[in-house]
Amino acid sequence: PNWLMHRLVSMLPEQAIVVEEGLVSTRPLLKHLPYRDRYSFFGNVSGGIGWAIAASVGVSLAQPKRLVAVIGDGSSMYSIQSLWTAAHLQLPITYVIANNGGYRIIKERLRAFHGSEHYIAMDFENPSIDFVQLASGLGMPAVRADNAAQLEAAMQQGNDTKGPLLIEAMVEKGP
Repeated sequence: PNWLMHRLVSMLPEQAIVVEEGLVSTRPLLKHLPYRDRYSFFGNVSGGIGWAIAASVGVSLAQPKRLVAVIGDGSSMYSIQSLWTAAHLQLPITYVIANNGGYRIIKERLRAFHGSEHYIAMDFENPSIDFVQLASGLGMPAVRADNAAQLEAAMQQGNDTKGPLLIEAMVEKGP
């Protein structure tokens, strides 16, 4: 995740707006991201999980610049249907889904608050979730990035396109 956030920031289009809800995977984002103005970054300090895909649509409508939304795989599952709206409206959003294979933030909190590592239904396996297929099924072009070269090519594709793109960025699975 640290490398992903570093590379992602280095490849942002000039004047891009960032929406962030990666919880675990995006912790290092703010170490790399420069603040340009009050509209350049949108994040959630606290509250419910799952707002960022839909919020990206609203931010994009209000600020029609290239937007990059960095969202965890677990968070994205709460409002994944909002990808259809972004595709339907052809909004200039690059969605980067940091895929660590489950609800890692909930695992971390279970371990921290209760000392338990008995994770029930917190891993996205059997079956795994294919975010490329999900996005495609909702009318949005999508690519998977398993390595640095694929991520850089995908970010360039997102920067070059007028409409939306989803990038499923595979990151370390964790506990």
